[in-house]
Amino acid sequence: MALGSGGTMAGLVDTLGPGKVLGVHCGAVDDPAGTVAELVSSLSGTVHAPEALRLRLDQVGAGYSTLTEESMDALTLAGRTEGIALDPVYTGRALAGLRAAVRDGSVAAGRRTVLLHSGGLPGLFGHSAAVARAQDALTVLSP
Repeated sequence: MALGSGGTMAGLVDTLGPGKVLGVHCGAVDDPAGTVAELVSSLSGTVHAPEALRLRLDQVGAGYSTLTEESMDALTLAGRTEGIALDPVYTGRALAGLRAAVRDGSVAAGRRTVLLHSGGLPGLFGHSAAVARAQDALTVLSP
């Protein structure tokens, strides 16, 4: 899942446990592990060491809201294969991070896995060139 402010990940970690949730840092907070751990603690009083959280920090690129080649590739892949539009800042990075996790073995290939598409409509407008590329991929699917 995309990790922005950490709130959605904190809720899922609190419900499912830290081993079931992989957060892909999108650059919105300086200390994603500490932020999520603190939010989980404030939700339920459950304390998780920040290092117990499953995070990918390799998809931020040059920083928050900057485009990465991996995110752009993820937008195109999702559009062409599934007909799903992703935004380049959050859900595109989440899919790019999931693909990287499967490649490096931190998520087992063939294992049932859910990618949480948490929205991202503002990101579609903020990066029109990326969206146009993804839209071209979606057009391929149209009759």
